[in-house]
Amino acid sequence: MTKFDQDYEIGKNSEIESHSDLENIFKCKLVHDPETFAHFDFQGQDIYVELKTRPCLSYENNKFYYTNEKTEDKREIDSLYFDSPKKWFAYKRRNTNIKFYIVWKISDKYFYWKINHDKKDYYIEPQFRDCGHGYKQPREVVNVFTSAVTIAPYYKLSFE
Repeated sequence: MTKFDQDYEIGKNSEIESHSDLENIFKCKLVHDPETFAHFDFQGQDIYVELKTRPCLSYENNKFYYTNEKTEDKREIDSLYFDSPKKWFAYKRRNTNIKFYIVWKISDKYFYWKINHDKKDYYIEPQFRDCGHGYKQPREVVNVFTSAVTIAPYYKLSFE
């Protein structure tokens, strides 16, 4: 199984496990999108939510850390990322009442960011990696500064 396939399976399982937690966080009914590569994992009335589960990240003492899976080197990070097509999907709907959120699940906690388009909370950069096609390709990602994310109120996680 490729690294992408492993990450994809972790993400899909996390979506199932996190569904009710996300409904509690956003205080609304959310429908899980059945599409394999949907722009957002969940949607409700006037809301879209994308869940990014990051097992290689941790949250300790109000700081975020990345641990390299091969070397186990750990370093502090100042941004969390997601693929830019989600941002452009939201941008096309910027003149509507729809709210778009990216949620990161890290260290059994949820952190979220409401997508905005002012470029103060984030920056966009190119990366070169496998995006599900079995080979590396260029892809832009949106890096959201950790200072701009909100920690969700604690809810008993579904899998506990």
